[in-house]
Amino acid sequence: MPLHRQIQQILAEELRAGQAPVMTEVALMERFNVSRAPVRQALAGLVSEGLVYRERAKGTFPVDRVNVERPAGVQFGGLVGYLTERGLDPESTVRDLRRAVPPAEVREALRLGPDEEVLSFARRVSVKGQPVSYSRIWIVSPEEFLPTVEELESSGSAVELLEQRYGISYQRSEHHVWAKPADEDEASALKVEVGDPVLVIETTVSSREGKPGVWRRVVDRAEQFKHVFTS
Repeated sequence: MPLHRQIQQILAEELRAGQAPVMTEVALMERFNVSRAPVRQALAGLVSEGLVYRERAKGTFPVDRVNVERPAGVQFGGLVGYLTERGLDPESTVRDLRRAVPPAEVREALRLGPDEEVLSFARRVSVKGQPVSYSRIWIVSPEEFLPTVEELESSGSAVELLEQRYGISYQRSEHHVWAKPADEDEASALKVEVGDPVLVIETTVSSREGKPGVWRRVVDRAEQFKHVFTS
């Protein structure tokens, strides 16, 4: 492995572990006993990875990031609980809670009629004060199922509330994942710039019999959120 890549790898591991190595060129030259060239190449590589940023005439600084890894085993609606178990103290914020007729793509996915209303809301999950995930959820449910914002924020999962109150459960979920530039709504919710890269996951959740009941569109901050799948 080239020398600058070795240095970059060591520093990247330290940064991901939450350590804060001295990032000046002189200090790194002394630490690794190398010339300025490989140090500059290593720092440029860390900038490309999104781990550090450089300010002219000031220096190189670690990016303030959260680094959330979500394994495939986390059940649908279980993000808040998973983050809580890891000691990350997540904050769940719910808004726009209502029953409404969903847009055409959601009606098609949930096999709804043109005038059928379902429960809908948006949820933002933050860790250490930084938003990491923003989602819009549409749920087919009895008309009397109207949880409050406080209930949704404290439970972390409307699907769990639905199962507890009505015994309605879901067994299968299908995901579509892609990257895109953030639009104005997504940028505002996640505190990024319009056009910054985000990771989108659209999920349709169905019962054991194959009847769809939940549609969710999640937008994650691409530089802070990693989904881990096993196949």
